[in-house]
Amino acid sequence: MAVFEAFLEAPVQDAGLYLFPVAPDTWEQKITSVTFEGREPQAIVQDLQGRIAAYQFALKAGDQPLVRMAFDEPGPGLSDEAFMPGLSAFERSSQALMDQIAEEVAEAPLQIRVPALIQYVGDHFTYGVRETHLGTGEDAMPALECGLTPGTCVDMHTLAVAALRAIGVPAAYIIGVHIAEPREQWSTGHCWLNLKCEGVSHHWDISHHVQYGVREITPKLNPKPGRRFALSIGRGPEFSGPDGVVSYPSLSGFHGLTGQSAGQKLRTLARILN
Repeated sequence: MAVFEAFLEAPVQDAGLYLFPVAPDTWEQKITSVTFEGREPQAIVQDLQGRIAAYQFALKAGDQPLVRMAFDEPGPGLSDEAFMPGLSAFERSSQALMDQIAEEVAEAPLQIRVPALIQYVGDHFTYGVRETHLGTGEDAMPALECGLTPGTCVDMHTLAVAALRAIGVPAAYIIGVHIAEPREQWSTGHCWLNLKCEGVSHHWDISHHVQYGVREITPKLNPKPGRRFALSIGRGPEFSGPDGVVSYPSLSGFHGLTGQSAGQKLRTLARILN
């Protein structure tokens, strides 16, 4: 058994409601218990689609809560509900992307086509931060640009999930944390993908290959050694708050639900203990 701990880097400045994701079981983890320090959640709430859940905290200025989750490795895998596409434009394939995949990734059994598609996505990216994430302001995820496109884990895996769904493969955007050796803790927010296809590995991390110069994309999650923990699934979840509906890019730590912090993530650190 291992233990995951997540906590705020600095105390809360503004009193209000805050969310922290209810972590899913995946092929890499099975949650066995959850405890809290500093403040207990007042409720567990669902996003408007009913796909993901979050602990809702009523925090006061100066609070600095900690969430502790014990888990076993490996896990049972993602639930079928985890592969249900979200309503966000980041989770839809544009017709241009579908046409591009149909043209560029040759027809073949899925056991061959899926790794080829993932490699195709990786071949079109160089690691770099964009002014806005790929797909921002679009109705659906666009086709890949010619040449190399700068992007982070968010851009690569959002597009890869949309592309996999375009060929009928259930895929899910997973966000959590990767703590590279020899670090003992790191900020949350790294993402990767899970898929369900007979004969193909479930987990892929395109961006870690691209970032560390490994251009052949393989199912190996950690080209740079370290530990990871999944916190949530999907892009663009929406939650109902007392002031109305609040949208988030994803849930990967403590996020504001009310006041000036609504929709924003507070810097959240994490560690994994054996």
